[in-house]
Amino acid sequence: MFRPISTRWFEVLCPRDESVRTLAELARTGAVELELRDRVRTDSPLAHLVQGLSEYEALLARYGRYWERGGWRRALLVEAPEVVLERGLARLRAWSREADPLIDRLQSAEEELVRLKWLGQVVDRIADSDLDFDALVHAGPCLGSFCAILPAGADPQWPDRILPRRVPWEGERCFLVLGPRDRLDAAKRLVQSLKGQLVERPAWLNGDADEALARIAERRDWLSSRAVHLYAELDTLFDEFDLGDRLGEISGLSWFAREVGALEPASAHLVWITGWTRDLSGAGLVRALNAARTRALIRLVPPPVGKRPPQILANPAWIRPFEVFARALGVPGSDEVDPSPLLAVLVPLLFGYMFGDLGQGAVLLGIGLWLQSRWPLARLLVLGGVSAMCFGLLYGSLFAREDLLPALWTSPLDNPVQVLAVPLVLAVPLLGLGQLLSGFGARWRGDLGAWIAQDLGLLIFYLGLVLGLAEPDLLWLALVGALWSWSGAFWIGRRLIGSLAALGHLVESAMQWLTNTISFARVGAFALAHASLSAAVCSMADSAPVWAWLLIMVLGNLVVIVLEGLVVSIQTTRLVLFEFFNRFLRGEGRVFRPLSAPPGLIRIEEATGLSLR
Repeated sequence: MFRPISTRWFEVLCPRDESVRTLAELARTGAVELELRDRVRTDSPLAHLVQGLSEYEALLARYGRYWERGGWRRALLVEAPEVVLERGLARLRAWSREADPLIDRLQSAEEELVRLKWLGQVVDRIADSDLDFDALVHAGPCLGSFCAILPAGADPQWPDRILPRRVPWEGERCFLVLGPRDRLDAAKRLVQSLKGQLVERPAWLNGDADEALARIAERRDWLSSRAVHLYAELDTLFDEFDLGDRLGEISGLSWFAREVGALEPASAHLVWITGWTRDLSGAGLVRALNAARTRALIRLVPPPVGKRPPQILANPAWIRPFEVFARALGVPGSDEVDPSPLLAVLVPLLFGYMFGDLGQGAVLLGIGLWLQSRWPLARLLVLGGVSAMCFGLLYGSLFAREDLLPALWTSPLDNPVQVLAVPLVLAVPLLGLGQLLSGFGARWRGDLGAWIAQDLGLLIFYLGLVLGLAEPDLLWLALVGALWSWSGAFWIGRRLIGSLAALGHLVESAMQWLTNTISFARVGAFALAHASLSAAVCSMADSAPVWAWLLIMVLGNLVVIVLEGLVVSIQTTRLVLFEFFNRFLRGEGRVFRPLSAPPGLIRIEEATGLSLR
């Protein structure tokens, strides 16, 4: 649990015409990352299908919105990819010949619906004005009119003998344009150049404004009904041409070409699929291939020379949210300690110390429990809230008030020196632990001797300095550590100049260790800041009228929760990343990036209808 696990190299040998299906089944496990072996000729099993897949992508861009209404059924790819693709494209072409007239009528109806919506809004805006809509309709034969909707910043310079009238409009500029018919074309071109929308009156629209609105509503109802019927005809056509199966098959081929591309050829009829897997026994991969009835052979073997395996962190589910701190530096390498189990204790402890309040912690706990099913990192709020509640009992703080609960330990504002001192005392074993964890890494990479000879001396030197500040008689321990580290450096380098450099390194390390230790005083400082802000809220509430007391307490606690919660979270992250991790964690491991699964398609359920798979 404390050491990252290296993924294993896998190799799968399968027939070329089954490579797509085999890759899809491996990808669905979420446990493989592809990587080709070096110095081999690569090819794509789908290279000869590029033109057909390009045609599919073009059809998808054109008809995708209509296909999405149907169920794409995922099926095993049991035939050669070229057979599947050609059959599917033939079906799509046949469908498009039948569907294009329906789509043309549907798009015409939808475009008219939009135009009528705008026209109805324009007529509605001028219905109560002094403009006679009926007279405008019957203007002619020399005069004509149209409406223009322009962007908010547009400033049109209308042609001569054109009369524009502003219509109230939100967010954009709307004009009712009247003028000689032989001049309207120039005005329309001006609107189009300004990226505006033209809204013209259809020939059937006449009467006064009220009659026009009624006719528009009637026409829109008819068009809406027509659109529903056209969509129903397209859905029926989708089923008649069995597009659900065909699209499911072709989308799998498209995923393979996009996500995988090249494979290593083993022969004219076989290909190698190689890479890394986090299924260390390979049992899950074998089950997936057997369930798909593929003719594939799989083996787990040592990786090729020069290949670096990705690392995975093996932690229980409740610890995984704390991996976010280590991953901020990169995934730990195989010779580094995964600190996530330690952070599951340390992070809530630091957070609760700085944010100690029973009521406010309960709010964070409730928010975390509510969010954790949607957002796994919300579990950090759960543990942080529990810790804040525990420290709230120790501080005697409940929703910023310290006069409702007896403090089991002390109130921060009553004993500020003690509250500041405790984190400093706890920082010493914590930083020492970080140095010991670097020793584990040294052992895993075969440098334990050098670590004992030099770095262990640094640890003794640091402990001697800290203990000497409290008890001067123990300063001899710092001297022992310094001599240990210096002699170790001389033993490793076998040169006097190296040992002199070690003295400079010793002084620099001592300053850095003491600085890191003092940094933990911020834990106590922010505990005092949280208590001070809470006290300020209570003082404001107690000095306010009775009717305002509850409002101030509620709003004040919300401000404290949001503001202090954010600040304390930032400080906790800073202490972990810059004070604790710098002893042992470099984050030089390689991230495992599993191959994304094929598109999540839809299958037909016998009893429950459509459902996502």
